[in-house]
Amino acid sequence: MGAWWGNLLGGALLLASLVIVRATAVALRRAHRDMTAGVRALRTPDERLDLYELAYLHGGGERVVQVALLRMHADRRLEARRVSKRRVALRPLDRGRNEMERTALDLAARAADEEGNAPWPVPAGDSEPVIRALRDRLVLDGLQGDDGHPVGVLRRSSAARRRLQARNRHDTVVRWLPAVVVAGLAWAVATDSYLPLLGHLPLLWWAHRVRGRAESAFVGVYGVTDAGHKAMAAAERPEWIRRGEPARLRNLAVDGAKILATRHPLHEPQGPRRNSPAPATPEPEPVVVYEGPGLGGL
Repeated sequence: MGAWWGNLLGGALLLASLVIVRATAVALRRAHRDMTAGVRALRTPDERLDLYELAYLHGGGERVVQVALLRMHADRRLEARRVSKRRVALRPLDRGRNEMERTALDLAARAADEEGNAPWPVPAGDSEPVIRALRDRLVLDGLQGDDGHPVGVLRRSSAARRRLQARNRHDTVVRWLPAVVVAGLAWAVATDSYLPLLGHLPLLWWAHRVRGRAESAFVGVYGVTDAGHKAMAAAERPEWIRRGEPARLRNLAVDGAKILATRHPLHEPQGPRRNSPAPATPEPEPVVVYEGPGLGGL
C-alpha cells in the first residue's frame, strides 16, 4: 500500500479536510438554531389586523398609501381633483393625523410633476421607514414571509445574516472538496499510497449530506403565510368593523381604489384589457372582372 510517509501525508490531507468540513457544519447548525430560536411568539389569526396591516397584506406598500390618502379624503382633510387618466391634483388640508398619512403625503409630493400633479396610484415601496416598519412587524408576527426566510425571521436580522455567512462558508468547502480529492489521488499515484483515498469519498458524501439537511431545514416562505391568510379572512367578518374604520375603508384595503365609482377623483384607472382578441378584419370579397366575349370568332 505504498510508503508509510506517503500514507501519512495523504492521511494528514484527509484529516485536515475532515476538520474543516466538521467545523463549518457545526457552525452552520449552530447559526440555524440561533436564527430560529429568536422567533418570537407568532400572532394568532384571532388577533385583529389594523387597517394598514390589512392593506399591506393585500397590496403591499402602494395599497397602504392608497388607503391613507383615501381616508384623509373621506374625512375631508384632503382635496383631490383628477387632471388626467393617471394623475391627480392633491391639496392636503392638514399635515396628517399619523405617521402613515404624513408619509403618504410626502410620497405624493415627491412623485408630483412640475405642475404639482401626482401619479395615481402613488408609487410606494418598502424602502420608506414607516412602511418597512409595518412590513417588519408583519414578518415578525408570522403573517408575512420575508423573501424565502422561515416564518418569523427577518432577512435583515443579524441572526439571519450569520446563518447566511455560515452557509456560504460550508458551500465553499463543499465546492473545493473535489479538488482535494483530485490532489489526494495525484499524491497517491505519485507515492503509490492509496490507503487515504478510502476516506475521501465518504467525506465528500457526508459534506453534501450536511448541506442537504441544512437546506431542507431552511423552510422559507414567500408572500403571505397561512396565518396571514387566516387573519385576512377574519377581517371579512362583520365584527372586524369598528368605530373609525368603516366597512368602506376595509373594502378599500382589500380591493384598492378600483372599487370606487368612476366619477370619484381617486378612482384607480383601469388599464387596457389583456389577452383581448383583436377585432376581426373582414376578408375582402373577390373581384370578378368580366371582359365580354372574345373577338376571335368574328
